[in-house]
Amino acid sequence: MDKGMLSKPTLYLSDFFERKKGKYYDALTTVRTSNDIEHWLRFFLVGVAETAKRGAETFREIINLREKAERRIMTMGRRAPIGREFLSKLYSQPIVNSPQVAKWLDITPQSAITLLKVFEEKGILKETTGFKRNRLFAFKEYIQLFGK
Repeated sequence: MDKGMLSKPTLYLSDFFERKKGKYYDALTTVRTSNDIEHWLRFFLVGVAETAKRGAETFREIINLREKAERRIMTMGRRAPIGREFLSKLYSQPIVNSPQVAKWLDITPQSAITLLKVFEEKGILKETTGFKRNRLFAFKEYIQLFGK
């Protein structure tokens, strides 16, 4: 984060503590009642290791997804450069509408609608509302990586 490469921390131990709530409280109680800090440290370090492993797996899956999406975008012909630019923005905001896309990429509203349609046809985005207007599109495969 210091060097500007990450905007947020990537090691969230709170999920581990929530899933292991009973053991978490047992470890805290053991420290309080028996002054056994080693028990707590072992539990904490297991949490760090498991969380880091899950983070690394998610990162690998993101890289694989990006490569797959970029291969699909390469088939867009002359629109591939704008497609790559759009894809990179989807990683910071994976749910979008056409006005956002037009603004992000400095393109016309119709071009944004067309780009969204192409991304949907290529299986990168999925329309989520079912509406004809005011539609939202989601980068579902990316979002699902964080729900595991």
